[in-house]
Amino acid sequence: MKRTVIIIFILVFILASGYGIYYYWSKQKSLDVWSLVPENAFLVYENTNLVASWNDIQENPIWKDLLNIESFKELKNNFESLDSLTGQNGALDELFQNNPLLISMHLTAKDDFDFVFYQTLNTTGQIEVVENIEKHIEGLKKSERKYDNFIISELKNKENQVVFSYLFLKGNFVGSFSPILVEDVIRKVGKDEPGFREKNQSSFKIAKFQNDAGNIFVNFNRLNWLFKIFTRDASNELLSILENFSGSTFLDFVFDQNQLYFNGYTFLNDSSAYLKIYENQTGGDISMENLLPARTALLVHERFSDPARWYENVLRFWNNKKANFSTEQRAVAEKYPVDFREFHTFMSGENALAVLNNISSKNESDKLVYIKLKDENEGLNSFNKLAEQAAKFKSDTLYYEFYSDKEIRELAIEEFPYWLLGPNYKGFENTFYTIFNNFIVLSNNIQTIKTLVLDLETESTWGKSIKQNQFIESTLQEANLSVFINNVQAWPMLLPALNDKWSDFFKQNEYPLKNLELIALQFSNEGSKFYTNLEVNHYEHEIASEMEYYDQVLQVVLPAPITSKPFVVRNHDSGLFETIVQDSANNLHLISNSGQVLWTEPLEGKVVSDIFQIDFYKNDKLQYAFATKNKVYLLDRNGIALENYPIEHSGEDNTQYFNVIDYDKSKNYRFITATEQGDLFLTDKYGKLLGDWDPMKLGDKIASIPQHIRIRSKDFMVALQENGTINIMSRNGEMKPNFPFKIEDRLSDNLFFEVGNSFDKSYLVTLTNGGELVKLSFTGKVDKKDQMYMPTKETIFKIIPDATGRSYLLARQDLNRVSLLNPNGELLFDKDYLSREEMEIQYYQFAAEKELIIITDKIQDFTYIYTKDGTLINNQPIESGNQIAMIYYGNENSIHIYKCHENTFSILKFNY
Repeated sequence: MKRTVIIIFILVFILASGYGIYYYWSKQKSLDVWSLVPENAFLVYENTNLVASWNDIQENPIWKDLLNIESFKELKNNFESLDSLTGQNGALDELFQNNPLLISMHLTAKDDFDFVFYQTLNTTGQIEVVENIEKHIEGLKKSERKYDNFIISELKNKENQVVFSYLFLKGNFVGSFSPILVEDVIRKVGKDEPGFREKNQSSFKIAKFQNDAGNIFVNFNRLNWLFKIFTRDASNELLSILENFSGSTFLDFVFDQNQLYFNGYTFLNDSSAYLKIYENQTGGDISMENLLPARTALLVHERFSDPARWYENVLRFWNNKKANFSTEQRAVAEKYPVDFREFHTFMSGENALAVLNNISSKNESDKLVYIKLKDENEGLNSFNKLAEQAAKFKSDTLYYEFYSDKEIRELAIEEFPYWLLGPNYKGFENTFYTIFNNFIVLSNNIQTIKTLVLDLETESTWGKSIKQNQFIESTLQEANLSVFINNVQAWPMLLPALNDKWSDFFKQNEYPLKNLELIALQFSNEGSKFYTNLEVNHYEHEIASEMEYYDQVLQVVLPAPITSKPFVVRNHDSGLFETIVQDSANNLHLISNSGQVLWTEPLEGKVVSDIFQIDFYKNDKLQYAFATKNKVYLLDRNGIALENYPIEHSGEDNTQYFNVIDYDKSKNYRFITATEQGDLFLTDKYGKLLGDWDPMKLGDKIASIPQHIRIRSKDFMVALQENGTINIMSRNGEMKPNFPFKIEDRLSDNLFFEVGNSFDKSYLVTLTNGGELVKLSFTGKVDKKDQMYMPTKETIFKIIPDATGRSYLLARQDLNRVSLLNPNGELLFDKDYLSREEMEIQYYQFAAEKELIIITDKIQDFTYIYTKDGTLINNQPIESGNQIAMIYYGNENSIHIYKCHENTFSILKFNY
């Protein structure tokens, strides 16, 4: 990669042989520099005014960020050195002005590429510049060799042993760090073979802008080998498409503050090009942005005006590309049966594939396919009939379940999107679907659809993100094919796909590369060609570590010290956030977003659970459910208890844990209570005890909050016990086969779920007191056991779920040192503190690059907020002896901190 940017270092070599240039210039017939470029180049960059372009980019924010990469920094130093050698009198400008410099990119190894540099040298003024530079260059050893009657000179840097090969060919300089590429140019000229320009003639007929940063000519049919250079897997469906993607492309290149624009045209040189699918089709914009989860890493979006023609073109392309595709598709169609050709009749002309950033440690990517329907009822009916036929063929009952107001069904045809839309929609071992507005949405994981429902409720979508929405609006609105990449979301998926060489480079330069955050590549049909747009948006992720203080939003002083953490709730009338806290006198206070204490309710004891908001009457008006040691409370918006509440426990049992369960988001709530004696009680929302939960006696102390989990419409209760027992029970209290499961170690409050499409692919993750990370399937099979490093017998281990429960981190506290690790056990950072007491640790994952880790020292009453790499947000800790709460406001790019200290409740704010 270092060689990709040392252009000026190369130019020093170019000019190092002054008199040799004059000899070859005077003795040989001049040849157009473009005629030297071999056909096998992937792209060629052309610049006719290098010095002016260089000066323009110096103050650009993107360029300044890229200077954090060592090779870009060297490029800048080399250019400045070259300018100094020429006397800084405009000699460089004279050399390059109106004199095309070409740089062509070529494959040199299975995991590497290099460049060839071409420059016409044909004036005496240029020779004088060369002579001046030659006098000042030291540290280079020159040698010569002969190849096919041409003399190739080689300059070797004595310090780093880098060799640069070059020759003067018919009035032009040709050079490269790869000798074989220089030889390719000689062979091309000697055989008079068609070159890059001849193979991509159409690209050279387009008018070019004069005041841009250069021109780029691309052979998109060579995209496949470019991807192969970087990736581990050299064969997949994506690379298959790219082998015949389109043809030649010309792009103008423009820097504009925090954006890069590449605009031009793509020509279809091959009758089997993939883009021919969209020939004679009218494009359009994205109409599904409000259905795209915020964690979408990659979106492939297509628009077409004639679904019948589009589908015929899809089938034609894949039949040509994969010899057995048509036969295999026909076999699947006959097996179920299904007529894939009928599906286009209810398509409206907009499809998309979204690949999501995984929120757990599983290997496969979560995917969503969107198909816009011309007629919602007709389309849904077709899918439902097919789902019923597929289940019948497999002698099984149709699987479906309701979640919130959505009916989710399984379409039990393996790789259904593959057979319907083509092999680029691969990766659906299971297919589940539901309908959102006028889109059928399919996923390879039922949990992904459920999470999408929650994302829509919390407005965690592209359409509600100002940054993402503005980017979409700035791109081409009439595209047929668009590929959108959120680089930050895609980063965790990208690194494992890279080979070792490039993985190391990307890790070393993570933030300059990741800051090129949003990328769009688009194609729009215009008769015989496609208008092409490539746009890159740069966002520098600044760390707010230099702040001297947080901005205070409000502060409320109560009569007694606050003993609870702040519970952030929502006002169902205004939609604004409010806060509930409890003081040392056991009074519960509701505080408005303006700092007004709306009501105060005395309780008989300390709240021992979270405060849950529920819609008891199913009328969108919310109540507060929670528990003390002896009672379960249910208060309305005004702090008044609902009928029959509070409910007092019978006997002498004290509540240790309390949880609210809504099996399918139907608002038919269940309350589960665990006592200090190891008994479990399950009631309906009216307080009536259910089934065998009156109580269920587990016989030993409960280690964590009892949890509910749903897998394939089956509901289970999960309870860990301190003696190492894992209990998984049905709604009726029956123990699941192979449970209870005994671990030979003590357990504490460490529990996380990875939910898949079946019991054997759904996992419970726990961490023992001895530091053993156990991943157990719901069939009772141990999938993984990893022993974490345990420095002392006093080491404390914790699973730290993020605030939404979608992902987790691992924490290890050894005396006064706290270490945070990712789910694979890789260290993120560690910190030392004055106190040796167990720390409170929280994890918030708001959005891409918006991940915060909060560590609270309860003895010192200090709370520290870190980024995921361990950077302290503020150089001063927050005064707080309990957990805090956080709310992220994406529209203003700020985070509000809710915290309590002594008698004072405060909301602080910082931009992030």
